[in-house]
Amino acid sequence: MKLFDATFGAIEKKLDMSLKRHAVLSGNIANHETPNYKAREYDFAGEVEKAMGVASEDLKITSPKHMTTTTSGGSHIIHDNSMPVGADGNNVDLDIAMGKLSANSRAYSGALNMLTIKLKMLKSAAQGGRGGF
Repeated sequence: MKLFDATFGAIEKKLDMSLKRHAVLSGNIANHETPNYKAREYDFAGEVEKAMGVASEDLKITSPKHMTTTTSGGSHIIHDNSMPVGADGNNVDLDIAMGKLSANSRAYSGALNMLTIKLKMLKSAAQGGRGGF
């Protein structure tokens, strides 16, 4: 019998991705007045595909001089070009960046609550169902 099911791994990955996205969004907020700074975003969909083992169609390498397209090493941090560029070359909208940070914080808290509930369920099962959770 497996003590920790796949849910624990998924929750762990969600917490890790939320933490990485928090760092990216915090960097945007810190640089909202920096000239020529381009907002960055954490490519959540790409990270989910990587975490779940869904491989996108790779390009065929026909020469040893070609670079690889696999992304197993780093995070998917991309430039967020969804906002207009201001006169100073910066495209960070502070209100939108703060909203994204707040939403990410709520997602992190939700994943943490799920982990807490799973651990309480394990504790209850270990105690023979006494005490509830």
